[in-house]
Amino acid sequence: MYVKGDFHIHSTESDGELNPEEIILLAKERNVDIIALTDHNTVAGNEQAIELGQIHGVKVIPGIELSTRFNGVKVHILGYFTDDSYKSHEFKITLNNIKEKRFINCGKYFKGKLLFSSEGRKITTRAGIEFLHYYNAKVILAHPTLLTREVFRSLMNLEFDGIEAKYIRNKEGDTEYFINVSKEKGIIYTAGSDFHFIRRLDLKHGTLGEIYLDKDEIKDFLSILV
Repeated sequence: MYVKGDFHIHSTESDGELNPEEIILLAKERNVDIIALTDHNTVAGNEQAIELGQIHGVKVIPGIELSTRFNGVKVHILGYFTDDSYKSHEFKITLNNIKEKRFINCGKYFKGKLLFSSEGRKITTRAGIEFLHYYNAKVILAHPTLLTREVFRSLMNLEFDGIEAKYIRNKEGDTEYFINVSKEKGIIYTAGSDFHFIRRLDLKHGTLGEIYLDKDEIKDFLSILV
């Protein structure tokens, strides 16, 4: 049984400071026995992290943090993959087309209704959820505390599988509020440090394992990944 889980971590594959191996070793050192690697708009580090995690006794959930737009507002969504679909050529090609704004090419492998905002030519949150669901990921709203309550409530009308209720920048009462919303909607909640840096001061993000799910919460989270 896993006892401590941090499900929002960045590596050198996006804008983090540590490579996947260093992240695994740091998690081991801090008694974090289950993590998710959620680099921005890429899954490049997941296979290495999973392999190294098996060696060092740290379970790795393959993940991603996708940048989207909701009525002009920046919204990040976390995807946790339930199988190996993220390894497929089709997924990687479509993800790259989204990153490069080649939206007309996305329909080759993804048959959903990809919708894009007119502001900044970014994938909409609804389309991002649909895209990740199509490739067998469970989708979580990242750091809702950074959004206004009005935007958050509107986002809750979308097909999210969960909320990142425990987050390093939560204000007083936020964690309880988001947990209650998740229970009311019958979806799960997660925890994430949003780890980026360890060797220099980082006022925007937490350090690995600082925010976490305990063993009972981890059990609930894992129940949706089967």
